[in-house]
Amino acid sequence: MRRLIRRRTEDHYFDAPGTAPVTTGILYDPSGGTAAVSGGRHARIRTAARRAAALAAGAGVVAGALRVRSRLPS
Repeated sequence: MRRLIRRRTEDHYFDAPGTAPVTTGILYDPSGGTAAVSGGRHARIRTAARRAAALAAGAGVVAGALRVRSRLPS
């Protein structure tokens, strides 16, 4: 079974040795203006959830400050 899996993997997923182009990669040169990093899958949802949590926390702080202020003697 292992031999069958190995043979299938080598035949279908790997190129023949020496077929990759020779490049320096981006180790010594910048990748250019088209390079970008995204948040991955569900990044917008996580960002929206963090913003909502920050807004809720901020509202809680403001509400607590107003509550304390209303209890202070005038």
